[in-house]
Amino acid sequence: MKGQDTLKTVAPKTIAIEEMLGDQRQFLQLSAQKVFVDKSQIGLLSITSYAADYKDRMHNNEFQNTSLIYQKLYRGISINSGVSFTTADGLKNFAGFQLMHHSKSFSVLYLPSYFFINSHKIANTVLMEYFPALTPNWSIYSRVQLHYNHDLKTGDHFRSYAYTRIGLTHQYFSFGLAHNFDAYGAQKKTKNNVGVFLKLTL
Repeated sequence: MKGQDTLKTVAPKTIAIEEMLGDQRQFLQLSAQKVFVDKSQIGLLSITSYAADYKDRMHNNEFQNTSLIYQKLYRGISINSGVSFTTADGLKNFAGFQLMHHSKSFSVLYLPSYFFINSHKIANTVLMEYFPALTPNWSIYSRVQLHYNHDLKTGDHFRSYAYTRIGLTHQYFSFGLAHNFDAYGAQKKTKNNVGVFLKLTL
């Protein structure tokens, strides 16, 4: 069962930057992961994204960042604590768990979180990637990234999204078709964005 130990078998890539050009707006996402202490598996995870339309309307611009420190408990299971910042909600503190699994063709990251300072929200984030090899230098690339944030105080939906990608990877670059679906507030106001993406993973 040693091969299932996610942080010892196939280590995740440490930096990924992706740009999406959609029919409605431009989207950029940067993720970074770093293990500081190998033996205790203390690490940093940060995911940042920006979105803006093509008409330079500042009120439509969006920024999101989640940065956390995690401590491994067993295999790919860790506890974490960090901060999240969005243009709609400001800076919020949270604590939670995370599940990470990485293999040669599949990875999953699951983050259930509770926001406890000046906010009472629960959130779930899932990022799954499937990248089976076609040749030594080419592989299929697919990703599903889901997020749901629920306001416990009001009992309403606060923020959610579903991002999907399908394409190819050549060495460090992935490219293909992209779809972003975002929902906001209790009324679940939605935005759809369909386009293409280019991703660099190091």
